[in-house]
Amino acid sequence: MRKFFTLSALVVIMDLRTRVTIYFVVLGIALLITFIGSTIPVSPSYGQLVESQVNQTVSSSGGVVSLATSIAGHNFFLSLFMLIPFVGPLIGMGILYNTGFAISAIGAFRGISGSFLLAAETPLPFFWLEFFSYAAMMTESIALTYAILKGEGWKEARFAVQIVGLVAIALVLGGIIEASLISIGV
Repeated sequence: MRKFFTLSALVVIMDLRTRVTIYFVVLGIALLITFIGSTIPVSPSYGQLVESQVNQTVSSSGGVVSLATSIAGHNFFLSLFMLIPFVGPLIGMGILYNTGFAISAIGAFRGISGSFLLAAETPLPFFWLEFFSYAAMMTESIALTYAILKGEGWKEARFAVQIVGLVAIALVLGGIIEASLISIGV
């Protein structure tokens, strides 16, 4: 029986050291871009509008399971854009900048610095599950782009499917944790 995942499949197109280096660079840039977005000054009235839009997008009225599904589905949908070859990392960084900006807006409405609000989320496990997942998808986009340019995109596609599966699991777990914390008022 053939194994679906092997380390040798991982390094067919790009060596492991390069892939890991790209991952951590992308993760660092993603965190920085989100932080920059969280420092943009916003009026409290605009912050109220953003908070109501966020609450409409991710409603907790259906209970924890419904909220977890909504959060995980939303985050997974965004992560799929980050996987698109050639443009995924640019789209991803734009999404993360907008996330930081939304945090800044919500902070302005609540009378809290956006960067403080973002920093307050960093100890929470869902924060890291989301950022690790986004960095994985953007890294895989870079690997897919590289493979396509070498004429070997099909070889990398098999590994990309595995990354998508792992990211889906991580984001579902993150959604469950985030919904649970929201339900208890954290």
